[in-house]
Amino acid sequence: MFSGLLEVSGTIDLSQFWPEGESDADTVKVLLSGPAAFRFRDQPGASFKVTQAFEGAIVRGRVREAPIDNKNRITVRLQGVDAPELHFRPVAPTINGEKPTAAQKAKFKVPNGNFRQHFGETSTTALHDFLSEAGAGAIPCVVRTAVDEPSDVFDTFGRFIGDIFIQTGGEEQDVNHWLAANGWAFPTFYSSMSSQEINDIIALTEKARKAKAGIWKRASSDLTSFDRTLLFRSHGQPDPLHDPGLVILSKLFRRRSTFGVATAAKLISGSLKNYLKSHPDHCFHTDEFLVEGPTAATPHTLDEFVSTTNIFSPAPKDLVFKEDPAQVLGKNGKPAEF
Repeated sequence: MFSGLLEVSGTIDLSQFWPEGESDADTVKVLLSGPAAFRFRDQPGASFKVTQAFEGAIVRGRVREAPIDNKNRITVRLQGVDAPELHFRPVAPTINGEKPTAAQKAKFKVPNGNFRQHFGETSTTALHDFLSEAGAGAIPCVVRTAVDEPSDVFDTFGRFIGDIFIQTGGEEQDVNHWLAANGWAFPTFYSSMSSQEINDIIALTEKARKAKAGIWKRASSDLTSFDRTLLFRSHGQPDPLHDPGLVILSKLFRRRSTFGVATAAKLISGSLKNYLKSHPDHCFHTDEFLVEGPTAATPHTLDEFVSTTNIFSPAPKDLVFKEDPAQVLGKNGKPAEF
């Protein structure tokens, strides 16, 4: 798919993770190592060269974000995995195809909250403990992603999409793969991923699922319930005995939360299936995507897989979601180049 490779050197501050901080198990802030932190090679076997493509740049997608924040950090969305939500605050959705009015936003705000899923806390502390095996404080790491152009690197929210690697026990460990293998995240695929990347995560998560490790003890396909009392506990105390409960795919939890709040606010009515139909997420069957690719595979929307009794039929590994586009603009306002 992509012949190039970008790697970024930096450190992970362990204090960012809950309960001391607010980072969860699939989004990590990495402090860049310096002006030579970004290195790119355009094909296998080529030499890596330092690139300044992201200095002073802007990622233009659903939001406009600088790829490097004012503390010299990038936010990494761990590719291929989606951990249970530690905190998710829904945003008022479109209503009958129109943006919500100020009055509708005010109504939505009343029942809204910063919601979490069962296992959101436990998966985060599990990742923290794993990273702690590499040391204390700031953990050296390398972030890698297969790309050809700067605009392939970041998602529509300005997050770097890739795998994080650390050194533990004298060996390099892929953090994304560790989460998948130990059952602390669902496999969640996007059309920007290669077949090899998808198949690697499937193999790891299937072993974890069969062993009922981590979240797989209570993974559910039932979208009926939404508990508005299950909220983010800032600086709470880890309580793994009482954290586990039924847990659905995190992407579905975010859609279910928004639907639940909008329904409670009496801004919408009807079924979850119809809500998903009016707010479509585009996806492909994984098997078809792996054979035919994103241009030939048959597109679907999430509502197609929800029954009238709110049961979601595919397993998490069975879908590949369409990656929303983003563009990296350089200091000159033109598309950045390596």
